[in-house]
Amino acid sequence: MQHASAPDITVIIAVYNAMPYLTECLDSALGQTLGAERLEIIAVDDGSTDGSGAELDRYAARHPQIRVLHQPNSGGPGAPRNRALDLARGRYVFVLDADDHLGPEALERLLDMAETQDSDLVLAKQVGLGRTVSEKAHRHAEEADLYTSEVYRSLHSAKLMRRQVIEDAHLRYPEDLWYGEDQVFVTEVFLAAGKISVVGDYDCYFLRRRDDGRNITSRPRTAAETVAHIERVMSLVAERVQDPVGRRRMLGRHFRSLLRTALRPAVGARHEDPGFTAEVYDRARELVQTYWRPDMGGELPQIDWIRLYAFACGPLAAFEQLMEYEPAQEPAPQELVENGRVYRCYPLFRDPAAGLPDVLFDVTDLLKTQHRLSSLTWKGGRVRLTGHAYIQSLGTGRTGSELLLRARETGDEHLVPAKPLPAPELTEVDPKLIMAGFLAELDLATVADGGPIPPGTWDCFLNVRAEGVTRTVRLGRRHAPELDRTARRAKVLARDPGGATELAAVAFFTAYGNLSFEVVRRIPLPAV
Repeated sequence: MQHASAPDITVIIAVYNAMPYLTECLDSALGQTLGAERLEIIAVDDGSTDGSGAELDRYAARHPQIRVLHQPNSGGPGAPRNRALDLARGRYVFVLDADDHLGPEALERLLDMAETQDSDLVLAKQVGLGRTVSEKAHRHAEEADLYTSEVYRSLHSAKLMRRQVIEDAHLRYPEDLWYGEDQVFVTEVFLAAGKISVVGDYDCYFLRRRDDGRNITSRPRTAAETVAHIERVMSLVAERVQDPVGRRRMLGRHFRSLLRTALRPAVGARHEDPGFTAEVYDRARELVQTYWRPDMGGELPQIDWIRLYAFACGPLAAFEQLMEYEPAQEPAPQELVENGRVYRCYPLFRDPAAGLPDVLFDVTDLLKTQHRLSSLTWKGGRVRLTGHAYIQSLGTGRTGSELLLRARETGDEHLVPAKPLPAPELTEVDPKLIMAGFLAELDLATVADGGPIPPGTWDCFLNVRAEGVTRTVRLGRRHAPELDRTARRAKVLARDPGGATELAAVAFFTAYGNLSFEVVRRIPLPAV
């Protein structure tokens, strides 16, 4: 296969017994709107016995951009992918599984994003065909930070990768792993990439669960095969990531994987294969002892945090009972409000035999607060604010709100009581929310212990209360469509006795849409 210049993209396909899905896979690669002349396709037949090799040869005979290699079965996709990487000439590579397929515009859009943004790694929005995919990981983004975005939720190989980055870092798939090998390789690419982007506005990649159940991930695994890739990638992250936020979030992702892909099958096998279960437990405990830190609890769904704590610190029977609990198949757990905190009563809450701390079940800081600013009007130096606010799931008993002004420079605070009002717009959501409205009348000339508010920038919050629980939210970003958020003229709050200066305030909305007040002392302006 000779070309005058290097292709833009090398599509790599590792093939093992992929019929009849292989035909659709190849057609999707050849049918890209990017143009076949800008691609090379390297397909490695890894000892197929179902006619996949012959199908590859048939396509290669008709399409010069396809190169086919045949080799004895290696036991996993790492070796054939590495052989293709060794031969790839494209400026970018894209790894396509033989039982999946691409949307027609996928490679054109991915390349355009990479070229426009000078990206080293571009995630392709995935669509699950009988499989779950991460929507959070594939939110469209011209630039996505590895540590603060959700891109690290996706460790599947289906990404556009700058080949020079791979070669400069000497990256290849681990060939001693057949399960989870992509997690190790893709993590290395994430860490080597200078800029990451996401094409999330087009269905790029269709990820299939095969009708015959022969996806490689369905193959039976030993205890070592179940845990080895997690051990390796945790070690990689711990060694290479110094940023505390990045380290916490990336390791947290793998603790979620440890629970779901290793400990869950180990719990299920404890009666039929106790040896498998014991080895997985031992290796998982070593990972918890080595890498877990207290601040990682927030990286797991709450029930998984409870499970992992029970595994590490509680009776084993408690952990196994929690692993068999399926929240999606059970009624929603009740919530207990006590001393200003809210506890979600998952199984074993305050069970003396389990001995799990209450803090594991505390969801106060996770409760969602719904709020809206409906109007903002001035009368002299007084501001009148109306809207609604309530804490979801707590009901409406003893509800209420108060306005909180906080000085951006000093942190000083002033509170203004809010009067409950009817909120007829909420009755369709819940008739009990009829009194979730509020009216706050803010006199900036007297709010500071009877005196005027001092100069500075004052950000506006709401303290929302229900059943003794308080949640504080920033006010303004969620607002009625008709609310006028344009710039307003400053209002005079007070003048000094000699009349040389005056205190004036203006309401404004920040770049994020939140309400603030700017208070300044100025020389009086002439009347217009």
